[in-house]
Amino acid sequence: MHGRRWTRQEGLDHLDNPERRRHQDPEAFWRKVGLSPGTAVAEIGAGTGFFALPAAQAVGPAGKVYAVDISDELVELLKERQAERGLTNLFPVLSTAERIPLADGLVDVVLLANVLHDIPPSTAGEAVRLLKKGGRLINVDWKKTETPGGPPVSVRFTEAEATRRLEAMGLRHEKAWEFGPHHYVLEFRKP
Repeated sequence: MHGRRWTRQEGLDHLDNPERRRHQDPEAFWRKVGLSPGTAVAEIGAGTGFFALPAAQAVGPAGKVYAVDISDELVELLKERQAERGLTNLFPVLSTAERIPLADGLVDVVLLANVLHDIPPSTAGEAVRLLKKGGRLINVDWKKTETPGGPPVSVRFTEAEATRRLEAMGLRHEKAWEFGPHHYVLEFRKP
């Protein structure tokens, strides 16, 4: 999020790649997380809406999903997809790495999906700030092994490294699970 902004075409090519869905089923992911109607969610680095659009379906009209990204092109794409699908509970948000223009304690769940390696501590701090007390931060990340696609192994975090980084933000680690052959998920709670 702080290094480079994806263009619309890069987002469509990489983030909406059909191969990704084979290994990362966003609907199954949200079922495992346990999203329920009325939940407020923020995805930091929402890209093309791969996770945010299914989240909006899962939380229903009483819920809210804030799809946050620093790419103006991807935020515009999210607005188009929001309108096409008639999702009145999806809110695309243009952000910076230093400040997410949303209120403190606004959401029940924050999702960081494949972005922790690419965001500065300021963005992680902003993600935590958005959480209500007792809220959950979910981190989906690449395993620190060679995989087809993904960032260089050298910039990836092991589960232990990601846990230390997020616990340093005041979060409490609660559980972990595998998410397809190339990813892991860590769940944290804001005390």
